[in-house]
Amino acid sequence: MDIVIKLNSQTVGKDKVARLCQYSCRALWASKDGSGSIETVQLLKHIESILSSFRKLLRFGKGFEVLYSATAGLKLKELSAQLFITLGKIASGLFLLADHVVWLSRSGINKNINTNKWVDRSNRFWLISILFNLCRDVQELYRLFVYYSRSNIRNLQRTLYAVYRENKPLLVDTIKNVCDVFIPLNGLGILPVSNQTIGLLGAISSLMGLLPLVYPRLKF
Repeated sequence: MDIVIKLNSQTVGKDKVARLCQYSCRALWASKDGSGSIETVQLLKHIESILSSFRKLLRFGKGFEVLYSATAGLKLKELSAQLFITLGKIASGLFLLADHVVWLSRSGINKNINTNKWVDRSNRFWLISILFNLCRDVQELYRLFVYYSRSNIRNLQRTLYAVYRENKPLLVDTIKNVCDVFIPLNGLGILPVSNQTIGLLGAISSLMGLLPLVYPRLKF
């Protein structure tokens, strides 16, 4: 119960829970599509759509906040970290701003917006943001493997276990980004995958995003 209260008291917590439910609904209706009840499939699709709209409204205005926070990355001493974090934040902020425009269109507030065009822009900025995050993850993983290869740990299995045991926040972040990257790739038509796969990947990445909120020690 404490975890539920903790997540519900945070906007980001509500967003992550709604995201988990949203992608779980997609995975469920995709698994039943063509074989299950039409009413059940339509209900799950409707719930998914409601949760998607709820999340867009919940995050409305956050794009400006993320863009402003991008300057924090410039304070880091390492150039590569500055690059990945700052550019990743800028891309994330632009993704959210494009997502705000999509919400304005789909909510009927502004009917003159080309929704498909802005959805495409949103996916492009989201993809760029995830790729920068993955670059940072890969860089950190490479450093760890170099470090352990120079230590007394020579066995690959023991090295992997050491990375897992001592660097769980990095692994959680990497799994989240690897799962997320397929969603905009699919949305842009670069790497088409099934709706069920997108639902499962989205649910897994949502769980990975929830873990640092529940257990702050897992924040990367």
